[in-house]
Amino acid sequence: MRRVKNLFDDVCSYENLYAAARLALKGKRGKYPAARFFAESEKEIVRLRAELISETYRHGGYTYFTIYEPKERLVGAAPFRDRVVHHAVVRVIEPILEKRFIEDSFACRLGKGTHAAMRRAFEFTRRYRFALKCDIRKYFASIEHDVLMSSIKRIIADTRLLRLIQVILDSHHDSIRQEWDIDGSLFDMRQYPRGLPIGNLTSQILANLHLNALDHFVKHTLRVKGYVRYMDDFILFDNRKAQLKAWGLRIKQKLARMRLEMHPDKYRLMPTSHGVDFVGYVLYSNGRIRVRSSTVKRFIVKYREMMWHFRHKRIHADDVTPRVNSWCAHVAHAQSYGLRRIVLSAH
Repeated sequence: MRRVKNLFDDVCSYENLYAAARLALKGKRGKYPAARFFAESEKEIVRLRAELISETYRHGGYTYFTIYEPKERLVGAAPFRDRVVHHAVVRVIEPILEKRFIEDSFACRLGKGTHAAMRRAFEFTRRYRFALKCDIRKYFASIEHDVLMSSIKRIIADTRLLRLIQVILDSHHDSIRQEWDIDGSLFDMRQYPRGLPIGNLTSQILANLHLNALDHFVKHTLRVKGYVRYMDDFILFDNRKAQLKAWGLRIKQKLARMRLEMHPDKYRLMPTSHGVDFVGYVLYSNGRIRVRSSTVKRFIVKYREMMWHFRHKRIHADDVTPRVNSWCAHVAHAQSYGLRRIVLSAH
């Protein structure tokens, strides 16, 4: 496909910025920064558009906080006006990137998601005898900005939009890789920022794009038929152990060229009859689908806590019901009727 030009004006249009602001507002109506922005939305959007067009826009600083579910992660929250810019960029580039993604990539895509990924992996689990489970070590924190920009430039040719994306990337890094020129002096050092902030909308779609090269390598170079990826969590299926091992080695080499590393503790070759752990479920070749034990344990802890607060009148039933319904809807994709009865009746 040809590289796409003339996108920057679409990003900066009043219509796109207003739509982006409305999207950024979802779930934030009670927050002061969002309310302040919308109190003078016309002036704010005119000012923001002028900064974007003149290329004087500068990204603000992040507020960092730690989440512990499903695992400990540091999340970076950008200022509201920067989130408007993120939405404005994604609204324009997402349809373009979508055309480049393979069918079996499921993260951060409309109509995809964890349940669709699980169903596709379940098809392969029923069809093949073995699975190679893979995960990338500290994926978001390991993404090298230069390598990512190279992937973006293979699709987007609009130099002003590329500079804006670079401004967003430069707003955060987790670490810097340093490289010295062998023939140079001690001071001939290059620095390569690494890491995308978990929490940015742009981080999600660009992180998905970053592994698109891996998807095409697996599907078109290695010619793997049984392959499913959800962000940095992916599985290969085949009836031959030796073939999966050979593919795994090639994928490790491909990731190394992308400055990424396979997680050694999450790289496993297993018979599908023993169960394949993927996106919160364990899938079996005999047709069984089980909810991951850690998912159940986390909910039981949360449910006990919610019920304690409810019994002591610290929260209302309306605070409990949506969370319980959400969990029940999630586990209903597995054979979990008995599990739901036991968990919800015991507490």
